[in-house]
Amino acid sequence: MKYSIYGFFTFLLVVFVISACNKYGNLTGLNGQLVATSYNVKIDQPDSLELVGAKVSDSLKWSIVPSGYDTLITRNNTAQIEFTKAGSYTVKVSDNGAIPATTTITVNSAVYVNPNKSALVPLTGDQITLTPNYFKNKAGDTSYIYFIAKTTDYYCASGRLVFSYYLDVYNNFTLSFTGVQQLANCNTNTAALSAGINFNQHALVPLANGTYPLTVNLNGTTYIGNIVVASTTISFDWKYTSGVMISPQQISK
Repeated sequence: MKYSIYGFFTFLLVVFVISACNKYGNLTGLNGQLVATSYNVKIDQPDSLELVGAKVSDSLKWSIVPSGYDTLITRNNTAQIEFTKAGSYTVKVSDNGAIPATTTITVNSAVYVNPNKSALVPLTGDQITLTPNYFKNKAGDTSYIYFIAKTTDYYCASGRLVFSYYLDVYNNFTLSFTGVQQLANCNTNTAALSAGINFNQHALVPLANGTYPLTVNLNGTTYIGNIVVASTTISFDWKYTSGVMISPQQISK
């Protein structure tokens, strides 16, 4: 009986020690430890951290040494962090004023490219062909000119041609091409890109006969011409055979 009681208390002591380690120890994955998804990351690579066992109601204070090269977003007992400079960083988190838990993240010199992040690719050296069209609804109370713009160079097939356009109340047509929005990690140029550009009238009226200025901007160059609307045709007074082209230069109404 004496030895049984001694063994029982020895068992309780072991349970107590294990419980203490679970709450405050520094073993991997135990309560009180600051763990990370990765301890070796690239520049700009997102990394997740968690203070194991901390409650939602706890007051956590995060810090990073050296500071000034990180973006830290915290939520409850977790954080997401990115670094902008290679080096070794110590991340600390204190739970309700307790001794901080720490971990070290090493950032190597490679730059991380998010496969879901998009980038604006310039149209440097590219040429745009504008194919004009004329829309008139069945009621005959409205009509407008629209273009299909197509690049000459190839980009990611999932890319999008970025542009802005404006038609003022005097029917001055302005169009500017900015670039191509595509995935940042796309290394295969597979297709020329197209986009529709609708120059809707400001009022529900047919496009009246007359001559209207057309200005197109591409890669720092401004191309200027005119749209000539007649009774049965729309012609494009456009002298350019490179940069920005219009084809065909006359369509039927």
